[in-house]
Amino acid sequence: MSSILYFAYGSNMNLDQMAMRCPGAELGPVARLHGWKYFINGDGYAGIEQAENAEVLGCLWALQEKHWRALDHYEGVAGGYYERVELEVEQVADAASVLCWVYLSCNYQYGVPTPRYQQAVVDGARQVKLPSDYVPVLESWANGCPE
Repeated sequence: MSSILYFAYGSNMNLDQMAMRCPGAELGPVARLHGWKYFINGDGYAGIEQAENAEVLGCLWALQEKHWRALDHYEGVAGGYYERVELEVEQVADAASVLCWVYLSCNYQYGVPTPRYQQAVVDGARQVKLPSDYVPVLESWANGCPE
């Protein structure tokens, strides 16, 4: 059975969370998405939106079909909370471009995460070894839009 790549930039970077949601999913390398920026949506969850001169860092996961069914359910795809789209990301280690699936929030209002959700995102970023200078970008959303 072949796997399909998924780029995670929010709480799905969290190893414990993904072990529960997608048992057997394989963690891949750190990757970046150029021309996008991270935000917390009006529902209090991570989203990304297009932005010049910006980038979002996250990790790649190799997922099987059963994992996609679980994630689509969790991300609320059928309810219109997130949509799954294919985008090209760059692996940080070797600058190789790969095509992968990404969940985009359908809610572009800015919001505030719960402390528990915020901690899951930041812990996940550290677990997958995102560059330490990027973690403050995620931390800056703890009380809503930092700007």
